[in-house]
Amino acid sequence: MSYLLNKLQLANPRWSVFSRILAAALGGYALATSSSLLITQLLMSLVGKYQGIHIGLMLGFLVYTGAVMWAFSVTTATRAWLGLVKLNVIFLLLTWALMQVNS
Repeated sequence: MSYLLNKLQLANPRWSVFSRILAAALGGYALATSSSLLITQLLMSLVGKYQGIHIGLMLGFLVYTGAVMWAFSVTTATRAWLGLVKLNVIFLLLTWALMQVNS
């Protein structure tokens, strides 16, 4: 295994930065989308369907910005990926549960 790491130079810090960039871009986008869906489901019965969608989308931009900053603030790229994946799964499960209740 160490031969493969040395051959591909995966221990190089550039791969960590590249992984964080991917986590920030892709994971942040997924988190913004799932949080937007969750916020929409939470607000749909309070403010109406279209207003809830609008508020969810606008707050999604803030979530995306926070996810990008968080991806570069954790100690390792693995923590960034795992944190974003965990939050995405939690948000999607909560959204699914709220969709069952709201329908």
